Amino acid sequence: MAIAQQLYEGMDVGNGGAVGLITYMRTDSTNVAEQAQAEARSFIAERYGQTFLPKEAPTYKTKARGAQEAHEAIRPTSVLRQPVALKEYLSRDQFGFTS
Repeated sequence: MAIAQQLYEGMDVGNGGAVGLITYMRTDSTNVAEQAQAEARSFIAERYGQTFLPKEAPTYKTKARGAQEAHEAIRPTSVLRQPVALKEYLSRDQFGFTS
């Protein structure tokens, strides 16, 4: 949890300041922001082609009673930040968490 907290709070990844690499990690929510889904869909289409892209973004419903819906699901803050490009800025444990 300490490593996840570091990635959430922000790391200097060579852009002159700290950037959060994951969303809030103390949640059991299955909600994913529309902007994040759009970014992921664009990334998949560009990198792998339309064949690998579902017609509609999936939606999930939690089965847990009292789930923490105030936060979205734990995810990378941007799919455009590839773990291998961040490796030199992260500790071994942090990198292992993102890979």
